[in-house]
Amino acid sequence: MRPGLTILSADLTTRIVDEAMRVLAEVGMEIRGPEMRRRLLEHGLPLDHSGQRVLFPRAVVEAAIASAPSSFVLYDRAGEPHADLGEDRVHFVPGSSGLKVLDHRTGQTRLANSTDFVEYVRLADGLANIPYLATAFSTNDDIEAGVSDAWRLYMTLTNSKKPVVSGAFTEHGVPRMAEMMQLFRRGADDLRARPMSIFTITATGNFRYSEDSCQNLIDCVEAGIPVEIVPVTLMGLIAPVTPVGATVFHTIDVLAGITMAQVIRPGAPVLFGGAPATFHMKIASSPMAALAVNNPTSV
Repeated sequence: MRPGLTILSADLTTRIVDEAMRVLAEVGMEIRGPEMRRRLLEHGLPLDHSGQRVLFPRAVVEAAIASAPSSFVLYDRAGEPHADLGEDRVHFVPGSSGLKVLDHRTGQTRLANSTDFVEYVRLADGLANIPYLATAFSTNDDIEAGVSDAWRLYMTLTNSKKPVVSGAFTEHGVPRMAEMMQLFRRGADDLRARPMSIFTITATGNFRYSEDSCQNLIDCVEAGIPVEIVPVTLMGLIAPVTPVGATVFHTIDVLAGITMAQVIRPGAPVLFGGAPATFHMKIASSPMAALAVNNPTSV
């Protein structure tokens, strides 16, 4: 028997999802990626009265949820099954998006570099309770920003056999990273059959998906890379300050991402993700320096 933690009642969960569905159908999303917008309209999704926002009818969203797999497997660098994601299985993985490191040799906080990243990857590779890695922080001290996403993935792939959570920083960053992972497979089809990474797709917030997020989602799904939809729901800044209101906003963004993934390719593996946090208006920051748990319950 495994212990569980239930925060929301079943009734409240249903009401949150219903409200998210209503907003998606009546208010819709601003889809800034022209190719994604074209595909949604071609799929039959309507526009609002202004012709600017794409509406997501409940039937379309529910069909997308039904077509998404309830679980999937991540494979290691050698192509062996490594992590089974789904149901109530919980995986603890390193966090992401750190900008600085605390140097254990000097005790000083500084910008991270490539040596720090390699040391982190090799350490995490040897930890049995860490099932897969994450491109946990930016090597912004010694790498040009335009290639830093691919550079982090390269350092992970060459220093660990474990799968990894990653993602692109630019609109067209995914294809080169997919090609990099294909070097450890027999080609593009084999990478689709035995994925070795989850890529993060970040919803922009305020019911909007940017050009970068839209194109990254298309490229990931077409390459067979599982994705996690991760809104950064900042309570009190771009979302209501109340937990229930913020959860509605969060659910809207995720359901839109799940639907778009299934429009691109039915059956594409996609996770209900997120990075919610409160926002401290006085210091203009959010307290996100905490341990993270990845509970990748597929939809």
